[in-house]
Amino acid sequence: MCGIFAYLNYRVPRTRKEIFSTLVKGLQRLEYRGYDSAGIAVDGTGKNDKEICLFKKKGKVKALDEELYKNDSIDLEMELDTHFGIAHTRWATHGEPSAVNSHPHRSDKNNGDILNGCVSFGADVTVYFSKATSRK
Repeated sequence: MCGIFAYLNYRVPRTRKEIFSTLVKGLQRLEYRGYDSAGIAVDGTGKNDKEICLFKKKGKVKALDEELYKNDSIDLEMELDTHFGIAHTRWATHGEPSAVNSHPHRSDKNNGDILNGCVSFGADVTVYFSKATSRK
């Protein structure tokens, strides 16, 4: 089984560190559901940066939490007035437990995808997103 936790702040300044802390605490509350990896997707690093930043780790939520603070490219004291983040744990039903297979996933650098369950038509979805991305 897996779990999904979202955090949105609108016109309420929060540092990246506070946002990470809230998302990790949300995942910790879902640990009882069982999982093999975890990940977080957050808004980009700047006001004009629309790219989604992904952080994924095999193992416990604690390992993901530690990984977040090792990343030198993220300014933890940066304040964001508006922000949206997703935290997701994964229990492998397809593919081995790994950071690559961990959730959340994204179809391109600007779009994150949330799924809880199996996609029996996964190959078709991959082809669809590949074509959609190449048209941009």
